[in-house]
Amino acid sequence: MTPALAQPLESEAEISIAAEGIERSFATGKTVNRVLKGIALDIRPGELTLIIGPSGSGKSTLIAVLSGLLRPDAGRVSVLGADLWSLPQSRIDAFRLENCGFVFQGFNLFSALTAREQVMLPLKYMGVTGNRAREAAEAVLTEVGLGAQMNLRPLELSGGEKQRVAIARALVKRPRLIFADEPTSSLDSENGRIVISLLHKAAQERGATVVAVSHDQRLMTHSDRVVTLEDGEIRRDERQAPSRDFRRGVEP
Repeated sequence: MTPALAQPLESEAEISIAAEGIERSFATGKTVNRVLKGIALDIRPGELTLIIGPSGSGKSTLIAVLSGLLRPDAGRVSVLGADLWSLPQSRIDAFRLENCGFVFQGFNLFSALTAREQVMLPLKYMGVTGNRAREAAEAVLTEVGLGAQMNLRPLELSGGEKQRVAIARALVKRPRLIFADEPTSSLDSENGRIVISLLHKAAQERGATVVAVSHDQRLMTHSDRVVTLEDGEIRRDERQAPSRDFRRGVEP
């Protein structure tokens, strides 16, 4: 039986991600680099949480641990009520497919596929195919302002358009969790604003838990919460209201 697309969460005060005592180190020869040092962090749905810090601060490692991509050396991560790293690897993979959307700095698009086909791809792995997949992909591409670019391939798209295709691909499953790793670092300020606005819209209107990591200081005023990471430890954790200009959103 073809599974239904996941429904968005209601915006609630519940905790969707709870991390406690997260440790992660990397070894190079005899040298051990302790990247995460006992991180404790709770994240709620309906918000865009931005994790910032300089290169080497551990922010990309942290988002990989929270999203089920990288196993921690120690600590516990509870995601949507599941003790993530106690699950067998096959269950973790299935959990990511069902619940998570990812946006990366390098877009990760396939050169031979059109924008529509890129967005349809994750639906295929969920058993959603044919007209249903096509309609879902076209709806989300229109939502991110790419209704006229559906048949274009990556070489025909600008950097900002490529990142919006990547966001559409992340959103098409209506995931409960969205993780973005440096989503604006290769974009100019206007395209960066559009991208972060789309991510914030997913949190506000779909009730998703959106976690982004970046060293781009411009994004601080465009997020609901800013967590500052330095040397593998949380130095600051602040809530704020996104700027008025940001709240106007994106016009297709």
